Amino acid sequence: MMKKIILLNVSILCILSCNNKSVDSLDNQKYIEAKSSFNRKLIDHFPKKVTSYPFQTVNSKNISKNDVRFMLYEHEKDLKNVDSVVRSLEKKSLAKYSSNDSCLLIVNRFETLKTYENVEDVAITDSAKINQDCFRNLYPIPNFIENEFSKGKNGIYLENNFDIYVLEAKKGNWFKEFKMIPNPQMPANWKNGYSKGIAVNRGKKTLIYWGVIW
Repeated sequence: MMKKIILLNVSILCILSCNNKSVDSLDNQKYIEAKSSFNRKLIDHFPKKVTSYPFQTVNSKNISKNDVRFMLYEHEKDLKNVDSVVRSLEKKSLAKYSSNDSCLLIVNRFETLKTYENVEDVAITDSAKINQDCFRNLYPIPNFIENEFSKGKNGIYLENNFDIYVLEAKKGNWFKEFKMIPNPQMPANWKNGYSKGIAVNRGKKTLIYWGVIW
């Protein structure tokens, strides 16, 4: 009988005050320590440190749900900083999507607020959504279900008018410390893999960095 090993370690840091104030050393240390618990290959596009409030980090190592992720939500950023990030992304990204798109290949698309907050098993409510023709040339992107600042009503829990830049995405188990069984929520050619990138909303001056493994 195979022994099932479950690793779950979810932590959320959400700083909601002191907009644009410099981030204190303790909060930055927490961010750096959380980020450094992941392989550099997954998080090398993240900023070395956070520079202003408000921000939120998500650190999940839930292997049993194929949900390993590190994410940084930065809000009320200086527009010069946002534009600088976008210029770099336009040169380096594999793909660019919009949160308004009707077809997106979403990692763990059947996760709900209830199953996420209560760490419950996910029910696949419509298996036809797992393998769709429109996924053929798409790269996987995360859901943004843990966003404490605002939640969109679409399948990725992201408001409209976000540009989503994929920097890297590969199929298979690439991280031996997070080896997972095939993800039942993903199409046949993406049962396991990883994805990293940045979502941008210039109007809201928001940057969202992600690195996810499933």
